[in-house]
Amino acid sequence: MDTGVKRIGPAGAETGGADSTVWGTPDDDHPFLAWGQRAALLKGARHPAAAKSYLNWLLTPEWQGAGQHGWGARTDVTPTGTGVWDLPNAHSADFVAFMADRAAVKRWRQTMVRYFGEADSPPTPGWLGLAPTVHV
Repeated sequence: MDTGVKRIGPAGAETGGADSTVWGTPDDDHPFLAWGQRAALLKGARHPAAAKSYLNWLLTPEWQGAGQHGWGARTDVTPTGTGVWDLPNAHSADFVAFMADRAAVKRWRQTMVRYFGEADSPPTPGWLGLAPTVHV
């Protein structure tokens, strides 16, 4: 039943979701901020071998070419679509500076809440990890 309510995600990447999911980026003349996801092996990790295995898996040609995670990081794997680095209006190099300005990030969050409302969804079932966070 269509209640007239639509789910939105002002940010995200293709994750192999439902067939009704539509992913899009603004036209060339509309700027937006996009970024590649980051991963790292932290010094003092409890299980460094497992962390290395996970990072190695993330960077395999098979996973990078599957397109189930957004834009790939490898230049030797054919992307499944246009990569974030190839979109002239994505301003991906500006991400670090944007995130460093925490006051601006807070203002953008407040703007999104004003227009779209607070994120509202049922809790994720199952194990939440070693240190689940609570966003206020």
